[in-house]
Amino acid sequence: MTQWLLKDLNDPQREAVTATEGPVLVIAGAGSGKTRVLTNRLAYILTQRKAEPYQILAVTFTNKAAGEMKERVAKLLGGDIRDMNVSTFHSFCARFLRREAEALGYSRDFTIFDETDSLSLIKNCIKELGFSDGQFPPKGQRRKISDAKNKLLGAEDYAKQAAGYFDSRTAELYTLYQRRLRECNGMDFDDLLFNTVRLLKDNNEVGQRYRNRFKYILVDEYQDTNHVQYLLLRYLVGPEKNICVVGDEDQSIYGWRGADISNILNFEKDFPGAKVVKLERNYRSTNIILKAASAVIAHNQMRKGKELWSDTEGGEKLVLVLVDSAENEAQRVIDIVESRRPDIGLNDMVILYRTNAQSRAFEEQLRRRNLPYQIIGGVAFYQRKEIKDLMAYLKLIANPKDDVSFGRIVNYPRRGIGAKTLETIAILARENASSYYEIAASAGAYPELSGKEKRLKPFTDLIKRFIERRDSEPIDLLTQDLVEDLGLLQQLVAEDPATGQTKVENIEAFIEGTAEFARANTQSHLTDYLAEISLYTDIDSYREVEDKLTLMTIHSAKGLEFDTVFIAGLEEGLLPLGNSLSDPAQLEEERRLFYVGATRARRRLYLSSATARYRFGEVESLPSRFIKEIPEELIEKQDLRTRRRYDSGEEAQLPIFTHGSTRKKKPVEDGVHYEYEDSEVMRAGRIVIHPTFGRGKIVRSEGFGDSLRLEIMFSGVGVKKIMAKFAKLKVVG
Repeated sequence: MTQWLLKDLNDPQREAVTATEGPVLVIAGAGSGKTRVLTNRLAYILTQRKAEPYQILAVTFTNKAAGEMKERVAKLLGGDIRDMNVSTFHSFCARFLRREAEALGYSRDFTIFDETDSLSLIKNCIKELGFSDGQFPPKGQRRKISDAKNKLLGAEDYAKQAAGYFDSRTAELYTLYQRRLRECNGMDFDDLLFNTVRLLKDNNEVGQRYRNRFKYILVDEYQDTNHVQYLLLRYLVGPEKNICVVGDEDQSIYGWRGADISNILNFEKDFPGAKVVKLERNYRSTNIILKAASAVIAHNQMRKGKELWSDTEGGEKLVLVLVDSAENEAQRVIDIVESRRPDIGLNDMVILYRTNAQSRAFEEQLRRRNLPYQIIGGVAFYQRKEIKDLMAYLKLIANPKDDVSFGRIVNYPRRGIGAKTLETIAILARENASSYYEIAASAGAYPELSGKEKRLKPFTDLIKRFIERRDSEPIDLLTQDLVEDLGLLQQLVAEDPATGQTKVENIEAFIEGTAEFARANTQSHLTDYLAEISLYTDIDSYREVEDKLTLMTIHSAKGLEFDTVFIAGLEEGLLPLGNSLSDPAQLEEERRLFYVGATRARRRLYLSSATARYRFGEVESLPSRFIKEIPEELIEKQDLRTRRRYDSGEEAQLPIFTHGSTRKKKPVEDGVHYEYEDSEVMRAGRIVIHPTFGRGKIVRSEGFGDSLRLEIMFSGVGVKKIMAKFAKLKVVG
């Protein structure tokens, strides 16, 4: 009955699909057909009548991947599988909390605060506590609170373990931030997972209900899960332990945002008796590309190991382009793009880089040559001001307690409501345990708002009218009427005739998006739409059909593939990043990042490295160690440099500024160190010794020569800002 599901699979794939009972770990190498395995496994469980669609949970990391998985299963079965839970971690938790929020003291129409909203609230809390932005940077504090939630540390737990002045102040901020979120009936992204796990863990009735419901759990990209996601899965798995995780430790590249590679490495310890299946046949790349990528990743220690192979014999050698500068790099890469264009569409080529700042030189070349391109990871559509403003209106209509959205739009379009009035509303809201909207709607009852009622009333009346319509009308009609009532399109053109039309087109595109949602979800309304759109990611905007050259970071390219791939900026300090050079675990993640970039290529892989790149001054660079880890016979070199070359036969040198400096090499007890004088550079990531503060790590450098300023994290001392000229630093790593 199910042979048609298995006939096009290789033996390990077939084993991964049919091993339905108990814990299963599928080690899926790059391009090994993991999506096919996941979708066929889902279809196999359903056709074998092992579970109903609603009894299956499949989670992944992007809306794009979840949508593709669901579409493929529907196509395989030719039926309606709307009841099957296929979604991202955050989307699953958002739906879970819509049903169970009242057990946590929230109402079901809670607002999901995106990163911008969260940061805005953090800033308000810092101001309310009287903290200094300099000592407590909002983004840094947001990161600390996020890290705590990902470790399942609530504000109270964090306060108990806080040590020292700064941690104690962060605990105060965390406590106030959570209080303000709750008053807004809001949760941030981290709360979605945090609250779901705490509820499953602490509420036995709720936890048992869901463990009984989900007979089978499937997890995509398991190597990217963090601690709280790991706990979520542990608390959802039923007594039969029917959990199948698919992943590749060699593609774990999100450690910087909390992903824990030990989750996949320790799966067999967590689930004793787990079946392990390795998918090693690659259906994407040529053998030369696979040999090169495998040679590099083999230098890592934290891996299970696999041998990727392909039927696609031979293939073109990798091309290594060596140039003088970032501008030369961009010129040569775009030359190659143009030369390949008659045979390959622009949409089948991609330029990958380590940091977004590297896109500038490529963009200049593409504009000069009038070549169409798209950047993934720039200003996301849903983060554009005009879209954020419109979404703030919709959020306030959905949840009138959302004070952050109220503050954003109460005076947009302008209504003569200034910062002082907003501050008065905020004070009254705290004193009366009310929301900003409630205070504004009854402004006449407060002497402090005397004279402001006439200005606030049109705004609160508009919100009230749409609140009355929100649960009964389709989201597209509601949004269209809101835009018209606000006169938003005319407002945008009047504000800036030059850019207004583009903003108008963005608003129209947003409305079209609401219409698509309404057509696909006929029973859903405003709250459902906001829940989905708030979890939208940059990669979901990628469109493979457009004939444009794509530029993106390697992180953004995960899960994609192209005929031809360019990896730019292969230099020490850039790929790998400077701050990884003294940390073995971080260096391994940088190597995995290169591996991910290389295995995006089907037929051709180009690598480029510049002798000098402008970073706080012109800096000479060493070619990345990853280049040297590729067997020479797999590489064709195009050396276009005119400056001093760093070939393998030359003495390895630390990158230095080209403005002329001296260096003395001295023996020390623990090996070799370099003592820097004059204007020689010290990059972020270097390990240094200071005569007073001792051993430290450079976390930031700015300027050059006599003006070189450093921020160094010293062990047991903290961060110190110093002038390199006077510091007598010794570099030991």
